[in-house]
Amino acid sequence: MNEETGPARVLLITDDARIGSAYALALEAHGYVVRQASSFVETLDSPMADPDVGVLCNLAVLAHPGQARQVLRVTDGLTPAALVREVHRRVALRATLGALSGWAA
Repeated sequence: MNEETGPARVLLITDDARIGSAYALALEAHGYVVRQASSFVETLDSPMADPDVGVLCNLAVLAHPGQARQVLRVTDGLTPAALVREVHRRVALRATLGALSGWAA
């Protein structure tokens, strides 16, 4: 999340709607734009073609084509708060690497 690019975008793929909703609500409460899908197929032609972080939960083990974004695989028992912390960390890392590559150019 930054002023130049707006809120970070998270693509959340989970086959368990209840768990997915808990994660999505936690992420949205912290300012992320979340696109939730129940399967890899559902993400095809998604309006969120290049999210900042991809989150795969439960049986959703296939990543979306193109690995330009970071993919986070959720383990059993990860709390929504812990997921938010990990997404924060990854978004910050991506922003830092992007700034460094822009600075070096």
